[in-house]
Amino acid sequence: MSPAFVLLLCLFIDLVGFGIILPILPFIVQSFGGGEMTGGLLFGIYAGMAALSGPLWGRLSDRIGRKRALMMTLVGAGISYVVLGLAHSLLMVFIARALSGAMAGNVGVVMAAMADLTPNEGRTKAMSMIGVSFGLGFAAGPGLAALVASFAGADALALSAFAAAALSFTASILALTRLPSDSARHESAHADSFRQDDEQRIRSRRFLDFLRGPEKGLLMLQFVIASAAQSMIFAMSGFWANAVWGWNERQVGFLMMSVGLVVAFLQAFVVARLADRYGEIRTYMIALSASIAGCIMVLTLPQHLIAVLIAFPLMMGGLTLYFPVLNSLVSQRNAAHVQGAALGLANGFSAIGRVIGPTLGGGLMMLYGPKAPFFAAMGFTSLGVLWAIREIRRVPRAPSPPRRRSRT
Repeated sequence: MSPAFVLLLCLFIDLVGFGIILPILPFIVQSFGGGEMTGGLLFGIYAGMAALSGPLWGRLSDRIGRKRALMMTLVGAGISYVVLGLAHSLLMVFIARALSGAMAGNVGVVMAAMADLTPNEGRTKAMSMIGVSFGLGFAAGPGLAALVASFAGADALALSAFAAAALSFTASILALTRLPSDSARHESAHADSFRQDDEQRIRSRRFLDFLRGPEKGLLMLQFVIASAAQSMIFAMSGFWANAVWGWNERQVGFLMMSVGLVVAFLQAFVVARLADRYGEIRTYMIALSASIAGCIMVLTLPQHLIAVLIAFPLMMGGLTLYFPVLNSLVSQRNAAHVQGAALGLANGFSAIGRVIGPTLGGGLMMLYGPKAPFFAAMGFTSLGVLWAIREIRRVPRAPSPPRRRSRT
């Protein structure tokens, strides 16, 4: 197996474990007496820890190698799921999710490793393959959770958590046995490219150097905007479906599974082609516009099942396209020897959005009803569309090179 395939497989296995937990969490909160706000905070604390740890994991992977950093995050994630399976109170659930968020840096590490393996022109496709792993993981995980909920009943939380732990430990063993040692490659690849000021910048943790200039700063802000809208919809989907349709964790699991399948399809067959044809910025604007269309369908046709089954994949599928597009832009606009730090910082900004989104969504749903989070998500995505329009005007696309005529 190639290193790129092993990386994607490790990420997929870990995300299956992560996806198992998602459909069940809203109902776990309700079983302990919590509501929408508590559920939003539970999603938010995971993202908050990811925001704090993401840049540090990326920086650590620059220094000790991608393989070691990836294995550490996978083992840590497995431990967090064991704690969740043993939880007997909301406090333990919060502790488990905080620990799991602190280990969420494996996504940034995998992105940096994929960036090491691909040239600039293939960067969007590489990032879209990571998105495929996300989509398949989010499809398989909630689907597995729905099956567990069908047969396990009251033991669904513990069994799902222990299954997630087993998957994370399996991924760490796969990384240990199948990924090549990257210490020598890491040192040789960076020895010539490191300059004294870059090394000092990374050692001093001056991550704000990656934000110099309005273009870089606004680009990082897009991670906050897109991930806030995405996580708000994702975190509130279970509460919305329960409030509007009376669905349980089994039905929510199958809904999320369908969303994951659509995301995997878009990442595998659509995003790279859109980026090649229209460029990253226009692809980002198309993705946000699709998400806005899905929000409008939920707001105007909430009682129509067909509309709901179309709207949620449209919303989430559109928002997930931001992942490969924006990460490709960050990777292209930063030097090769600071890829881990730059992408780790981007992952940290995404985590900030994932703190804002669920927390704000839970509060809005509690105060104003089930429609409120979707109005807020439309507001966030509209800001992203405005940035895309600005970027298109600032940097017009270069004309395509003329095709050569055959001499025959």
